[in-house]
Amino acid sequence: MSDQRKRTTAEWTTFVVSCLVLAVVVGLIAVQAVGTADPARPTASIKKTTQGPDGRSFVSVDVTNRGDDTASQVQVTAELTIDGEATTADQTIDFLAGDESEDLVFVFEDDPSDGELTVTVSGFAIP
Repeated sequence: MSDQRKRTTAEWTTFVVSCLVLAVVVGLIAVQAVGTADPARPTASIKKTTQGPDGRSFVSVDVTNRGDDTASQVQVTAELTIDGEATTADQTIDFLAGDESEDLVFVFEDDPSDGELTVTVSGFAIP
């Protein structure tokens, strides 16, 4: 006589569901391993410039990560050149996730309309 017994329907159902869950997890890991995510690509653009009551200029800047990966320590530089003399300001964004935007404001003593204002992402780290 054999001591083996046949599996019940509940045992077979549990076994099949467990195998399916395991297959999904392995599949997701494989997709992540060979995925083709865009690298981080932070960009900066001027949104608007306003004049304060004290004569200072406030420059609103939109910084957007156009990639899928996160960028950290995003260094944004604004440079205002008037009559050959440049004034530079820097700000850093700690983390900028993929497709995320962040607003910054730069303050200048001179009016940007009197010269040339450029805003660039001067560097970032990949966490």
